[in-house]
Amino acid sequence: MRKKEDRKKKQNKFLFIGIAAAIVVIAAAVILFWRLGDGQSSADQVVNQPEESLDELADGGQSSEASDWYNLPGYINGAEKDAEQTICGVALPYQVQDTPIIIEGIGQYTGPFVEDGNDEPEANVLAIVVRNGSDADVEYAEVHFSTGDGSEAVFHISTLPAGSSAVVLEQNKREYSAEETLAFADKLYAQAEEMSLMEDDVRVTAEDGALTLENLTDQSLGTVYVRYKNKLNDNYYLGGITYSCKFENVGAGDEITEQTKHFTVDGSTVLMVKAIEE
Repeated sequence: MRKKEDRKKKQNKFLFIGIAAAIVVIAAAVILFWRLGDGQSSADQVVNQPEESLDELADGGQSSEASDWYNLPGYINGAEKDAEQTICGVALPYQVQDTPIIIEGIGQYTGPFVEDGNDEPEANVLAIVVRNGSDADVEYAEVHFSTGDGSEAVFHISTLPAGSSAVVLEQNKREYSAEETLAFADKLYAQAEEMSLMEDDVRVTAEDGALTLENLTDQSLGTVYVRYKNKLNDNYYLGGITYSCKFENVGAGDEITEQTKHFTVDGSTVLMVKAIEE
């Protein structure tokens, strides 16, 4: 009888620990979403204008905040700031060969998993802090590492402006382990030819969850894509993912509103507007 009671106590203890862990992950995701949007909502803000902070970074400047990835919400670096920066066998900063991608940090991330667009809460996901170290925009890149268990850790990076940085999550939600060894295996890289905001042709205004596009010209623009990323703060994007809002049949002078659930006025940045004639 005593053994049954002890076993039941242990089961209750493990159940309590599991519930507590789940609550922590969900709470972290809620707090992170609130911080991304700064807890506020604004409407009718023009969002397809160049941002001064990104222009300064593209010119090679970095603020003290931009160089400090140790205090980002949801992210814990694998080494202390003043310690040797060799994490999972990778000496940092690490330049991915034949690309402008510089890996500045490796660690773990807890919060909404953004890379698949579903934003499900996850804990301790392997993450890298990357910077585009060139004066050209990155259209798309992949970085592959081989691991000790024979599988690969894969990171996808899209639409990363010159000089800007992002916290990129491992594509398959791989859990971070300080004991794991990562060895560079492969890469894919494409430079963006142009990342225009088309600010002379269209005006894009926003409210949380929706974008409105106004055609300022007297010509049809066909289909217009507005591409944007979400931010952890003013200097770091969250995830390698880039979201896209599609406007179809944009005629001369038209004003069209589309829903796009990932956009928040205070937490998102429009990076490119592209028209495709039909």
